[in-house]
Amino acid sequence: MRGEPPIKPEDAPDSIYGPDGKPRFFAEPGMDRFVAVVMNLAQEVWVQEERLMALEGEKADPEARDAKLKAFIDRVFDPIRESDA
Repeated sequence: MRGEPPIKPEDAPDSIYGPDGKPRFFAEPGMDRFVAVVMNLAQEVWVQEERLMALEGEKADPEARDAKLKAFIDRVFDPIRESDA
C-alpha cells in the first residue's frame, strides 16, 4: 500500500534501509524516488507494448514476446549497466 514501507526480506542488509523503513540505494533520497518514477513509467510502457502485441496478434507466440521483453529490459537498463571505466 502507498505510504507504508515495503516488507523487508529477512536476508536484506539493514544498511540499505533508511529511518523510514524504505530501502535507499543512493545517497540522495530524491534519486531513489526518481528511479521509482522511471521504473513505473517503464512498467506502463511495457503494458502498452503488450496491448499492442495483442491487437496485432503477436501475443500467441511466447518466444517472440519473451524476446521483445528481453530487448525492452536491455534498453531500459543499458545506461545502468554501462561502465564509466
